[in-house]
Amino acid sequence: MATTGVVRSWDFGRMQGIIDSDETPGGCWTLFHSVAVEGFPSLREGQQVEFEWDVLDSPMMGCDFYTIRAWPVGGEPYVAPRSDSPFSTRVWITFSDGTGREMTEADFPPVPPRLHAERTTGIVRIWHAEEGWGVIDSDATPGGAWTHFSDVAGPGFRSLTPGQHVTFEPERVVSGTQDGYHHRALDVRKAE
Repeated sequence: MATTGVVRSWDFGRMQGIIDSDETPGGCWTLFHSVAVEGFPSLREGQQVEFEWDVLDSPMMGCDFYTIRAWPVGGEPYVAPRSDSPFSTRVWITFSDGTGREMTEADFPPVPPRLHAERTTGIVRIWHAEEGWGVIDSDATPGGAWTHFSDVAGPGFRSLTPGQHVTFEPERVVSGTQDGYHHRALDVRKAE
């Protein structure tokens, strides 16, 4: 059901608010993901909106209704273009005045260049299968090299076994450590 209403309140910190209309007595609870606008999904107190709503099974924030989607009066609800990826995410910078801006690559510091090293051989010291990481010892990585299952070559479930001989590309951690290790093991393969 679609109707017109006025935003009674909007909690910028919680990204939720209440829209009032004759059809939703007591108010209609609204979350940011139902705000159908291009850009930052936020509303303003006193803003006139069109919105689709339904009845809640149990009251939320004192409301018996919830918003399916809301958009400014006179416009059309924004529908995001379909993504080629099954996963997508967006990061926003929010400001105290209730506005926000989507972050872009320019907002993040540059990634330091990767220093390639010659492949080396090593022995798996430990492997935490439930967490998907372990440590490989080699002469090229004093103290051990941390590795993640995503860096183990092969199809399907990728795992290593303590005592197993492997080859890998060592990488020095540029800033700080990776779980206390100064090296990472990349492109880990079983030694032949």
